Order: sequence, then structure tokens, then C-alpha cells
Amino acid sequence: MLFVADIGNTSINAGVYDGTTLIQTWSISTDKNKTEDEYGALLLSIMCHKNLAASIDSGIISSVVPAITDKFKNALERYVGIKVHVLTYETKTGIMLDVENPKEVGCDRIANACAAHKLYTAPAVVVDFGTATNFDIVTADGRFIGGIIAPGMRFSAEAFSSSTNLLPKIKLDSVERVVGKNTVQNMLSGVVIGHAAMIDGLITRI
Repeated sequence: MLFVADIGNTSINAGVYDGTTLIQTWSISTDKNKTEDEYGALLLSIMCHKNLAASIDSGIISSVVPAITDKFKNALERYVGIKVHVLTYETKTGIMLDVENPKEVGCDRIANACAAHKLYTAPAVVVDFGTATNFDIVTADGRFIGGIIAPGMRFSAEAFSSSTNLLPKIKLDSVERVVGKNTVQNMLSGVVIGHAAMIDGLITRI
């Protein structure tokens, strides 16, 4: 079985594949202060709880948080006892990075391009929601040709309270109307519906 993990700025999403079938998933918070041993103990505990620890043969991780990458990799190798590969721009994925500087391409975007090309009909645009919202473009012949990086919804929502004096802190939620009747509804509309409009507009322009 194969362990996979996507280490993002806010959360670490992990799972286990049995062949091509995803059989388990879980998510933990990204914490740069955790030690290698803390990550190891946590991962081993989760895998034992799910009866997976003895069945996993290898792992691959994608990380956009350099401060965690080595700690997480070493934790898996020491505590779970598997060999782990870290996805980078040098990994042979079958996707050509047709951009000015391949070293700049985040491994999350490489993974998106690989998945889109393998699982869906390319050319394709992958929209990846995280701390940032990424638009990753892959061609029919397997080239990642670039894309767009925009502020994510949570990032935009947090900017209200951190950068203004009078606007309150809001929690992301569904929006029933474009025109809000109070300040929180106004802000949610701007973040959620504004984000949807941005996506529609950018995809149309692409």
C-alpha cells in the first residue's frame, strides 16, 4: 500500500492507496512547531487506529511548507518504517514543466497537472482551493504551461479583520444572496460570491 500526503499551509491531507483505490483519508492541522517525534507519534497512532501501519510499503509527499517537509518525511521513515519520496520539479512524472523556471513550480501544482492529465481529458484547468487559489493549466500533450495564483477565500476573509479597524472577523459560510442585509452578509458575499465570480471570469479569459 502507498501512503500519500499533501502538506499545505493550513492543513496536511493524507491517505492510503491500495493499488489505484483510495481506501483511507484523514486531515491534521499544519503545525511548524511540531517536532519530528511528535509528527511520528501522531502518524503512527492514526495508522494503528485505522489498522494500516503494517500494510504500508512506501510513501510520497507533496509539500509547500519547507519547514515541515524533512520532519514529516523523517517521521514516516523512523516511526512507520517506510521509504518516502518527496515530490519535486525533478521527479519524473510524465509532465513537462513548460515554464520559465521549473524550480518555482510548487509540487502541489505538479500533482494537480499529473492528476488532470491522467484522470481527465486534457487540455484542462485545475482550480485548487487552499490558502491560495491556484489555476493550473495542462495541455493535451502533458505540458504544464503555467497558470494563476490568487488569494484564497480564507486568506481574503482574514484580511478584513487584520487590515481594518471596524470590520469584524468572519467565518466562511454559504451565502444565500448577493446583496447582504448586514455587514457580515456583505463581507461573506464579497469573499464567497466574489471568489466564484473571479473563477468564472478568469476561466473565461483563459
